[in-house]
Amino acid sequence: MIADDLILYAISVFVLMAIGLGLTVLEFRFGEPKRQDEANKQNAKPDAGR
Repeated sequence: MIADDLILYAISVFVLMAIGLGLTVLEFRFGEPKRQDEANKQNAKPDAGR
């Protein structure tokens, strides 16, 4: 393989990994774990007042 081809592969792999990392961060910030955490907090509030 020519070095030019390798740098294109390396850049494309880096871009795909960056996209995956960004989507993972968004999922944990706004996705199901966040909704579960908020649901647990809402369920805990009425019980604490009794």
